[in-house]
Amino acid sequence: MMDISQQVEIGIGLDERGQGTDQVRTPLHQPESISTSVQQPKAIPAPALTPAPGPASSPITTETPANEPLAAAAAVEMATSALPRVVIVGCSGHARVVVDILEMQNCCHIVGLLDSVKPPGTEVLGYQVIGSDEDLPSLVAGNICDGIIVAIGDNWVRSRMAARIKKMLPEIQFVTAVHPSAQIAKSSSVGPGTVIMAGVVVNPGCYVGESCILNTGSSLDHDSRMDDFSSLAPHAVTGGGVRIGSCTAIAIGAIISHSIRVGENSVIGAGATVLKDVPDRVVAYGSPTRIIRSRLPGDSYLGEPAHKTPGTPSVRTISRPLESVALIPSNSPEWSAYVERAVHDFFHTVEYHRVAESFGRGTAWLGVYGTPEKFVAWPYILQDIEGFERSAAGEYRDITSVYGYTGPLIRGCENDEAFLSAAWRSLVEAWRSQSVVSVFTRLHPLLGNHRWLHYLRNDCESSQLVDEGCGEGKTVAIDLLKSPDEIWGSYKRQLRQSLRRLMTLPLVTTPDPDWKYFDDFLRLYYSTMKRNSSASFYIFPSRQLRELRDALASHGSLMVTQYERQVVAAALLVEYDGIVNVHLLATDDRFTQLSPSKLLVHEAQLWARARGNRFLHLGGGRGSRSDDSLFRFKSLFSEVSYPFFTCRWILDRETYDALTAERQKYAAKLRVGTMSKNHFPAYRAPFQIANVGEKQPEPQQINPNPET
Repeated sequence: MMDISQQVEIGIGLDERGQGTDQVRTPLHQPESISTSVQQPKAIPAPALTPAPGPASSPITTETPANEPLAAAAAVEMATSALPRVVIVGCSGHARVVVDILEMQNCCHIVGLLDSVKPPGTEVLGYQVIGSDEDLPSLVAGNICDGIIVAIGDNWVRSRMAARIKKMLPEIQFVTAVHPSAQIAKSSSVGPGTVIMAGVVVNPGCYVGESCILNTGSSLDHDSRMDDFSSLAPHAVTGGGVRIGSCTAIAIGAIISHSIRVGENSVIGAGATVLKDVPDRVVAYGSPTRIIRSRLPGDSYLGEPAHKTPGTPSVRTISRPLESVALIPSNSPEWSAYVERAVHDFFHTVEYHRVAESFGRGTAWLGVYGTPEKFVAWPYILQDIEGFERSAAGEYRDITSVYGYTGPLIRGCENDEAFLSAAWRSLVEAWRSQSVVSVFTRLHPLLGNHRWLHYLRNDCESSQLVDEGCGEGKTVAIDLLKSPDEIWGSYKRQLRQSLRRLMTLPLVTTPDPDWKYFDDFLRLYYSTMKRNSSASFYIFPSRQLRELRDALASHGSLMVTQYERQVVAAALLVEYDGIVNVHLLATDDRFTQLSPSKLLVHEAQLWARARGNRFLHLGGGRGSRSDDSLFRFKSLFSEVSYPFFTCRWILDRETYDALTAERQKYAAKLRVGTMSKNHFPAYRAPFQIANVGEKQPEPQQINPNPET
């Protein structure tokens, strides 16, 4: 039995959305009217992370690349605490040792742990698992974390996780953990992210690379070198001048003689005595050692099941052939061939879905029912459900949509109820064949594709799609077919007054199609997301925004407002097929009282109209609520609104309830957070973790008349 429900979307943290080119399209349904009021934002400096003290000579670099401004908005405020806040990635026995060392060092505050297997709420030595590595961008942007350490014992998996984190957050600081009883020679160096345990000896002239592990009682003799992500197990000993290759593991009690080289990705067995060089990618043990077999870099060696490499999507298989629905992956040219034959926007394109895929948000698919002349096409993101006891017993997945407005596309079947109903049944069959538990999608207000769901779900198992809401679930758009005077006259009176005042100030608003102010936009974006306490889903890594910029090509532009040559407001605009969407909008914390974003939106409207577009789409409020201050701000610009729907379908009620109950059980154990209510699916509801020691600075006072 399939339960189907539809609710207003939860938690949109900022202006989103986007679209438009030179063609003009009439909306597929009629707009509605709306109401008013305002919101605006508060500034934060960006102190550098202080490295954790310790005997290592070069544990952590505090230098961040000049071209990565995320640090300016995401660095942690240290006003209330001298200790950096650290998140531990991993939740195994090794992570417990790392927790113990950091506590003994007393050099940082442990915020919590991140793990993709253990569910949130799992406790490790008094600290909670607060999410997975995918939550790192929000923790950094929210000033909750300013350093991490990857506490994963397997060398290869640790290296892949570190690479994944660097891709998401290239400016993140990796913390070094050194037990107080370890003896590190002054002339030796230890790389960031390395863990050195109790009783370790590192003699003069040694080099220990990035994210290595030196276990209890191990010894690295003079002038030896451990390359990145290598490890010494408890009581492993080397002579002088030894070279250990990257990702190589030296097991318990092994002895490596002087001047020996052990290659990369090799394993030396427990108790072995190494008297001659060992090549790359082999397993060797015995006394003296002999090579037993070759190995691949990802092969397990710690007596654990093989790990799934972070960032590597699992293979999606269809359990049985489907004749009626084609499931098209993002690497197929068929995706664009179908989408371009229907009325769509940029959020339906394969280019946009590839951006979401590249940052671990699942695997993109286009489900198509029909032929090129008559079809229903549905783009979606397929995600693994992991970290539950239930999911460990079998593969479960769910479906979500990309950030923005998507939903189904149709061609040649708008009024063919039988065809649409057959398409819906076939899509559900395809999703179930992919082991889908639940489906979530945002629909497109201006394309009005919610109207087709009556037919798509016209069966006895489905409830009718209804607007839940008393003025909720609306987005605001400016009709650009009106004359400039008509548009100005449709602005609320208080907005016109504000704009007249802003126009007397030294504020200059210009389009930036070359994205030369992109770094300024990032700085304002992250500070605005923090100010609005936005959910992690809506906080994008800087590299993802760079990839979005590249994917948009001619369809994307920035719009910036400057105050005396200082960027104080910025918007990311997406122009596609007659619609310009204000995808992201941000204001400098210090200038919120001035509200330069009002002038920016006004100028964006003039720019979009001059380019022959049909709509400037401002989007909705937080959580799509009409009583939200962000929605009231947008409604100052127009009385035209469109109903916004999200769809939430449960395809496997038994598994859905079991996963939700498991999530709730762990939520009950949390000491510093609660489980977000009304989230769909409930088993993915985020935990709301308190931001310890947060102190908001005072906004900068701006003189509205700089000449006085």
